[in-house]
Formats: sequence, structure tokens, C-alpha cells
Amino acid sequence: SGETYAGLQAGERYVYFKRLNKQLLIIEPNLGVRSTGDLESRASVKRLFTDRVVTSVPILTVLSKNRPVFDMDALLVGSASKFFGSKGAGFNARLAQIKTAKAFPSNVELAFTAPTGNGVLKTLHYSISSITPSKTYKPRMADQRVGYFTTSYTDLGKYTDEQKKVRYINRWHLEKADPKLKVSPVKNPIIFYIEHTTPVRYRRWVREGVLMWNKAYEKIGLADAIEVYYQDAVTGAYMEKDPEDARYNFIRWLNNDVGTAIGPSRVNPLTGQILDADIILTDGWIRHYWKQFNDILPEIAMEGFAPETLAWLKDHPDWDPRVRLAHPSQRGSIRAQLAALGAEAYGGHALAKADAELIGDNEYDGLHGRISQVNGFCRAADCKSLDLAAMRLELELAREGIDGEKDGEKTDKSDEKKPSLKKPEVLIDGVPEWFIGPLIAELVAHEVGHTIGLRHNFKASSIHAFEKINSDELKGKETLAGSVMDYLPINMYKGIGKKQGDYTMIGIGPYDHWAIEYGYSILKSEKDLKKILDRVSDPKLQFATDEDTIGPDPFARRYDFSSNPIQYARNQMNIVKHHRGRLIDKFVKDGQSWAKARYGYQLTLSLQARALSMMGNWIGGSFVNRDKKGDPGNRYPVTPVPAKLQRESLDFVLENSFKDKAFGLNTELLRRMGSDRWIDNLSRSMDNATWPVHEKVMGIQASSLTMILNPTTLGRVYDNEFLVESDKDALTLPEILNKIDDAVWTELKSPAKGDYSARNPMISSLRRNLQREYLERLVSLSMPGNLRGASSRPLANLASQQLRGLAKRIDKVQKIEGIKVDPYSAAHLSEAAELIKKTLNAGIVYGSTKI
Repeated sequence: SGETYAGLQAGERYVYFKRLNKQLLIIEPNLGVRSTGDLESRASVKRLFTDRVVTSVPILTVLSKNRPVFDMDALLVGSASKFFGSKGAGFNARLAQIKTAKAFPSNVELAFTAPTGNGVLKTLHYSISSITPSKTYKPRMADQRVGYFTTSYTDLGKYTDEQKKVRYINRWHLEKADPKLKVSPVKNPIIFYIEHTTPVRYRRWVREGVLMWNKAYEKIGLADAIEVYYQDAVTGAYMEKDPEDARYNFIRWLNNDVGTAIGPSRVNPLTGQILDADIILTDGWIRHYWKQFNDILPEIAMEGFAPETLAWLKDHPDWDPRVRLAHPSQRGSIRAQLAALGAEAYGGHALAKADAELIGDNEYDGLHGRISQVNGFCRAADCKSLDLAAMRLELELAREGIDGEKDGEKTDKSDEKKPSLKKPEVLIDGVPEWFIGPLIAELVAHEVGHTIGLRHNFKASSIHAFEKINSDELKGKETLAGSVMDYLPINMYKGIGKKQGDYTMIGIGPYDHWAIEYGYSILKSEKDLKKILDRVSDPKLQFATDEDTIGPDPFARRYDFSSNPIQYARNQMNIVKHHRGRLIDKFVKDGQSWAKARYGYQLTLSLQARALSMMGNWIGGSFVNRDKKGDPGNRYPVTPVPAKLQRESLDFVLENSFKDKAFGLNTELLRRMGSDRWIDNLSRSMDNATWPVHEKVMGIQASSLTMILNPTTLGRVYDNEFLVESDKDALTLPEILNKIDDAVWTELKSPAKGDYSARNPMISSLRRNLQREYLERLVSLSMPGNLRGASSRPLANLASQQLRGLAKRIDKVQKIEGIKVDPYSAAHLSEAAELIKKTLNAGIVYGSTKI
């Protein structure tokens, strides 16, 4: 306790005890390097790669049968930092008390409570388990074409790279009770108990999510491989089962107002056999979504940024969405925080920061720095919270429409474009059960997937077209994605497709069946695995996981949807426009704070930003496959995204972030977007009473520019020009700059004649801000050394060329007869012309980025 995620697993150590005189040593064996080679190889490895002493404790006395007695307080409390790292630092051993002491057949649970350095009481919990290796379990080799957590080691008895690294998949030991049967019950099924803290209203949906996996197991001859039982405090059912007993796997519910879920497991580090697992569910994602949009917007905009770009942004904080989308009063502190970190490996990407000290505080926890991988962090629930908030808005508007019909008002009659609420229905926490129930089931199925060994599959959302998902052809018949192991948004239909499809997964997907077949099939020979893997090129078995999200494949992305995401993105913008037009008169009810209008608008802004970020990923993209030579289909490992799709994506970003109308703002809406004035919520009370329209819009536009003009994206576009045959169409760097230039400086093309004024300017204030931002980006790009990579020099030349052309157009528009330019636009254009002139005429010191 004393931590937000109390109850999650911390790091783990595989140790043995050894006596040395009057000391008992706790030793961690070196399992990362082994040898299965000849005697000489094994002897050398044993001598070079030795075990490590974690800590020691005095032996107080020795009982019969040579059993040592030692002080567990001295070991576990006095050496807390040895086991918990920084989380155990400052633990006051003098004031420690035993909070829990339990002994079970295969594990002992001990917990100690003591104040830390700041006086806060913290409980450190130790789970000490014995591992009895199975005599019949046989490890199964991992394959990169199927996503399993692995247990790995380096075998220095081998002499080729392919053989030297040994990786086993992590899986349960499931055997047929009767091997003669084609489909047999399982000897020792995986049993989950739904803890009594789980709200009764959600329990059946939790159970449904767990049992989804049985279809995959039954398909390979294992009936009822997973069983589920309800623990209930009222009836006493299974209350004797303790979640801390390693023999039992529990699904636990935390009421901590945090939107997350996680499915860690404990694995035999010698074989990869999963020994036990627990799932933690929290309630925050179901509650009303009041997460600060200043926090969520940078996360959305930064999604998929590669380490190269993260490192570059440290030197260019004005391009960084974390700075540009922050509250103006916080930008200075964010800049300082980023600068204080200095140069970091891989640009400070979370993948490089994960450690084994505490599982649950980093997105990539459990994936490296360990012998056995586990699911240490999962954001599947966090993903759903934004969509659930949008759905709540949709449902409120739908109910308002029904009320309007009762009052004789004219309402939208397109029934299939919104949920039907004309029938009395059961609401759970303000949301219809038919909607929230399947979402919970899908989330639980996702976490169960982790506990049975499966990693994320962020490419699974790409197997069906958006129009097909929202049609009778698919609805209720097939799952809308290839796997529940993706971070899937809620499918909300608004005009693209024939009807509202399933909102979420109705079961596990085809990839999930395939993965279980690979990991759990009872093999007659190793050739059986090859037959399974031969289906890798099946379009429904697409696979990409966490580390792939920093690569060039636009399908390897969290929170995207469908095989044609441009249609999904357009649908999202339809939703955004639909809701914005109803915020004032429908969404905010009599007696409610006008802050709700601001909340609703910022919610739509988050959806808009997510669509922009998703499509920005397609620029310079390449489809990546994990196929091996000889696999059916003969697919390329890397195939550049067709130029047509890249252009559509670029056009979408420009259309939906650079034009004033993309933000749906008007004076009435801006004057109604109030704020709550409660000082007990500091972050909200610090918000401007008037919504900072220019800051917010500029933040989105600046982030969109960074999505396009960052070194990774531009470098990929430049490389793709070489990857595509010269007689084939390809998106080029000049084309990107020309398209951006056309979208930013539209007013210079053919300005309408007339007398403009400060109240009716030729160039709007939002557009002037955008033009100045882009101009400064061009100036920066034109300087040698300001961009990284092979594309930097041609980009600098092209940027300078763009500046020359822009200077001519500005000069031309200032001389057009019949146009009286307003003071704002005149000053803006004059200053832009002056900046261009100074930039082009400046002397540059070779090797410097300054002029």
C-alpha cells in the first residue's frame, strides 16, 4: 500500500539459499547465459558467468536436520531496498510492523508496514514461492511470427546467431485428461476466481470475457481449459480462497478512479511454464471522463513518435507537442523538465526506460531486462475511456432527441446513425448494459490473453474495411478485428457504412485462435508447428506488437481502426461535427454548469487530434511483415505505402487542422464555454475563465506540423523515393512542402478584391498564427544541421526554395490593385517578408545552426 497501484506485482527474483559460515546467503543464479555444448563449453560458462549474492543475513541458530534459523525482519525489512529498489528506500526498519503473515502450501506471504522518509506509511509485501518443475512439461520454441511473451537465455554452446539465442514461449501446462479423445477435458484447467470486490452488476460480463478463450482451446481438443467461479461475501461462496494463495488465480477489482487493467503472471524462468496469474481491473475508465485534456492531447499527438524524433525534439522544444499542447502556465516547467533530463538513450523513449524494479509504472514494463517476459503494463482500458466519454455524449444527445420528439420538436430521423433509446433499458452507471457489458467482456478477454502468454497485437484492427464492419455482412457474424489483444477503439458509426456495426468484439478473433493453436496444440511432431506457421500470410492473421509501434508500419498502431483508417478518421470527424453542433442546446441541460460545454468541446478536440495523429502516421509509411523466406505468399518484409494513400492521409491532416472551419468555433459557442471555479481542484481552477481559442487551435496546428515535418517522417519519405521503382508513383519531399504551402498560404493565391479591416481581415487571426508558425518552421529547416538524417540537406535546399517563392507571392499580393489590406494582415505579411529576406541573405557559419 501507499502506492496508487497497490496490489500489482513488483519485480521478482529467482533465488536459492546457501550457508557460508554463520551467514545465510540469498543468491540469484545466472540464468541469462547457459551452455548446452560440450564439457569444456559448460565449464567455461560456469566459470565466467557466475551467480550473484543479493544479500545475506546472520544465522541465529541451527535446528535439527541442519535447519538454519534467521531473523526475517533483518532480511526483508532491513534489506528492503535490495528487493524493492527505490520503492524500498527510506523504509524505517525501527518502526516496522508485521501487517500480514500467511503460509500456504506453495508460498508464504509477508507484509511489513513502516513510515518512509516523508512519514507516509507504506506496506511492502513479499511473496515467497517454491517452484517445483513439472516432469511432463516440454518448453516450446518461440517464433516472431506469433506474439507470445518469452523466457530466453543465451546458449554459448552454440555458434550461430539463430541458435545462440534460445527463446521459449510462456504458456500454461495443459494436458488432455484422456489423450484418446479428440476433444478431452483438461487435467489441470486454468481456474479464475472473480473476487468478491467486483461489483455484482459487472460480474457476468467479467466471466464472459474470461470464457471467450475456451473456443480456441476446444478447437485444438482441450475442452473447458479455463474455468471461472464467483467469490461472494454474502453467500460465502469460495470465500476460503485467498487471492494471495499461489494455487489460485484471481480477478481483482480496484476502486481507485484510475483507468487501467493489467494481467501479469508468474513464470518458471527455466522453462517458460506459467505458474499462476492474476488480473487487476480498475473502475476509472467507466466513470465520467474528467481526465485533463491538457494531459491527454500530448499523449495522442506523440503516439508513434520514433526515438530519433524524440531525441531531436529535445533540441527543438518549440516543435514538441508536449510543450505546444500544454497549458501556457505549464510550458516553462515542461521545457525545464525535458531539458533537465539531458541527452537520453533512444531519445528517452519509454521502451528504453523500462526497468524490472516495479511492474506497472512504465508502458514497456515486463518486456526486457528480465529472463521471463510478463505483461507489466497495459493501456487497453485507458484507450476505451476516451471513446466511452464520447459515447456518453452520444447517448445524452440521443436521449435529448427522444425528449424533443415527445415535446413535438423536429429531430434527426436517421435511427441507424445513433443508438436507439426508445425502449426501456437497464442502465449501469449511466450507460446501457447492452453497451458497457460487452466492453468489459472484451477488456477482460484482453487481460486474460496476457495471462495465458499472449502479447499485444496492434495490427489486428486492420483486417476489415470500415464500411464492412458497419454492415449486415459482418455485424454479429464475425469479430470486427483479428484479435482482442489490440487496443481497439469503440466502433461508433456516423454516416460511413450501411448501419451501426458491433460496438466492440463479440469474441476472440482469428489471430487469437491461431496463436492458441501454435502455443497449446498437442503436437505429434515438430512439423505440426510448421503447418500452423504456414498460414502467416493469411490477411486475418496480421501481427505487430509494442516495439513495432515506433516503426514505419501505419497499421502497427494503438487506437487505430479498420483496413482503411482514412474512412474511420472521416467518420470520427463526422462525429466531431455532429456533437459540436449540439453542445449548447442539447448537451448542457438546465441547471448544469456551462463548463460542460467546454468539456464536450475539448472531448471532440481529443477525437479530432487522434484522427490527425493516426493519419499522420501514414506519411512516409511502409507495411512491415514478419514472414520468413519460403513462407506462402512470398510477401516483402517491407513495402512502401502506396503514394495515393499517403496523399489522402496528408490531405486529411491539412484539411482537418489548417482550416478555420475544421474547429467548428463561433462566438456563441466560445462565450458559452465556461469553467468550474472550485479552488479545491487546482488544475481546473487555474484554467482561463475564457477558453483560450488561439492557444488551443495553435497547439493542434503546431502538433500537426510536427507530425509531418519531423526527421523520422521526412527521412522515411526520402528513403521511400529510393524503394519505389523510378517509373512508379511515389510521394516526394517537394510535393509535401508544396501541399503544406498551398494549405497554409491559401489567401495569397487569388485574394478577393475589397476593403479589408481589422474586424474583417483578409487573413483571419487563426490563419495568421498558422502562417507564422509554418514560416518559422521553414526558416528552421532551411538552416544546415537543424534537421537530422540524410534528408536534412535536400530539405534545407527545398525550404530555401519555398522561402524564395513565398517572398515573391507576398510581394505580388501587396501590389494587387483593388485590395485594401487590413492592418493585421498588412503587418503580418510585411514582417513575414522581412524575415524571409533576412534568412535568405544571412551569412551562415559552416557547422552551425545559427544565422
